[in-house]
Amino acid sequence: MKTSSITRRLALTAMAVTGLALLPAQLQAQDKGKPSAPVLVTSIGQSLDAFQVQLTVKRAGIPFEYDAHVEPAGIGNNKTLFLAVGASLKGFGDAGITIKDELARTTHLLDEAKKKGLYVVVLHMGGEDRRDALSNQLIELAAPRADRLIIRTDSDADGMFAKIAKAGNIPLTVIDSVIELKDPLKDMFGGA
Repeated sequence: MKTSSITRRLALTAMAVTGLALLPAQLQAQDKGKPSAPVLVTSIGQSLDAFQVQLTVKRAGIPFEYDAHVEPAGIGNNKTLFLAVGASLKGFGDAGITIKDELARTTHLLDEAKKKGLYVVVLHMGGEDRRDALSNQLIELAAPRADRLIIRTDSDADGMFAKIAKAGNIPLTVIDSVIELKDPLKDMFGGA
């Protein structure tokens, strides 16, 4: 009986020590889960939604860079990546790319962001008008890999964003228009 009591105590001690060893890693993961400046704003789908987002980021006083066509190498020293999702056929034509090209660029951006530990925010500010088949391909690729989703109320009539947020335990912020984006940004960045 003494042997089993000693064995039990040793097992409990080992579990406690292991738990303490894991604690710093858990705290680091929590600390990493916050957005910080500078922010890189880009378009996923080549609509003008990213331009509107960058204007709001500027008004919120958050240091940022804007590049609608940024490639992974252009991430630089940014700490947060804003992906404004919404497909525009005119935008694709002006940029000389296809949906296939944009899906590949998005995948590479997300891979590089993960490698560098960037906080990724997927924004859908185009509402119902930007929920066509092309936009949906981009949303299905980017949204599940985001750390946060910010959408317009009319972006989610079919519940796609709500389902993705729930499945991935991703915080979802819903606003009525891009004009209301400033307050969630200030909350995210501690008053910027």
